Amino acid sequence: MTNKFLVTVFILGLIAIVNGASEATIDASKTYQLIRGFGGINLPDWINDLTTAQVDKAFKNDAAGLGFTILRVYVSDDPNSWSKSVKTAKYAQSLGATLFATPWNPPSYMTEQFSSNGRSGKRLRRDKYGDYVNHLNNFLSYMKKNNVNIYAISIQNEPDYAHEWTWWTPAECVDFLANYADKINCKVMSPETFQYNKEYYNAILSNSKANKNVDLFATHFYGTQRSQMDFPALEYDSREIWMTEVYVPNSSSDADTWPEAIEVAVNIHNAFVVGSMNVYVWWYIRRSYSPIKENGNISKRGYMMAHFSKYVRPGAVRIDATEIPTKGVYISAYKNYDGSIVIVTVNNSNESYAQKYNIKGKNISKVNRYMTSQSSNLAVTQKLSLTGNGFWAQTNSKTVSTFVVT
Repeated sequence: MTNKFLVTVFILGLIAIVNGASEATIDASKTYQLIRGFGGINLPDWINDLTTAQVDKAFKNDAAGLGFTILRVYVSDDPNSWSKSVKTAKYAQSLGATLFATPWNPPSYMTEQFSSNGRSGKRLRRDKYGDYVNHLNNFLSYMKKNNVNIYAISIQNEPDYAHEWTWWTPAECVDFLANYADKINCKVMSPETFQYNKEYYNAILSNSKANKNVDLFATHFYGTQRSQMDFPALEYDSREIWMTEVYVPNSSSDADTWPEAIEVAVNIHNAFVVGSMNVYVWWYIRRSYSPIKENGNISKRGYMMAHFSKYVRPGAVRIDATEIPTKGVYISAYKNYDGSIVIVTVNNSNESYAQKYNIKGKNISKVNRYMTSQSSNLAVTQKLSLTGNGFWAQTNSKTVSTFVVT
């Protein structure tokens, strides 16, 4: 348990007593995983396509943009529908986005109905595994002919929660990965389980052929608690782990509901610090509960993502930081390729704190702060006061702050 103390703050001749949190030490010499980026899915087969202005807002990192760098693309079971994804995919790619693709179902002629072990529904026929590889490769070829480059392709969306799409057991995933995945013409992503279902990943890791044919691992985070995010078997593997779908905390509330939106920042923090994820991807980019609302405006949930996506850029690495200096306050830190250090502080508590930050072994020349509260979005405080290799900042209750240190 951290110790609290009182700090006297002099503001415009007035004296205010605020709680103090234990000092947070940032150590850039101790590094963890690479951060590849943030993003969401565009799914014009199910909802209206993103407009050009909405793609700009999602993927540009100007004053009006979220700075996303990852786009998830839907692999329809109907090849005649593939054209629906091209326009937005191509434009997002031109803005620097990395694209990956996910299938929900194979073409219907490859499937069969089954009922076993409490499950009933649709699955890929064993004698159609080769045809399924051809289907995925045909999608990749189609996109490439339309100048869209797919970085990686998953073998299945949520095989463990397939009430409306295709079920796969862990054994079936292993069989396909071991004997067919090496014929897929791009990087192969593991199945994207609904809730970081370790049974699937352990099965892959336990089969040398299947394990060899997986280029990166992926999961969804629906209902995944902080305690379930730590998975050393993957974290100590050299391959990346992508969190490829979630909405937090629900899809029923408006995305501007405050302070509920702070749960998004807490989830991102836990994904990176506890789960060692390399990528964080939302469900729909534009929806009432999403980063961009139906009116085209960035939501409070969107600003929670922006606290990371605008400042922690692709190629950054997470560095060591005092994670929880006091109850309800979460700190993570990152080093960008340009040498700047980014510190994200999430105060999800009902108290305000004076927080001291020490940057170990670094001489600080400037610190800018960007804060979101109920009444502000990325409000800027330039050139915070410095004390050698550290600085103080007031972290108000129910706020998120990003500090860019140079």
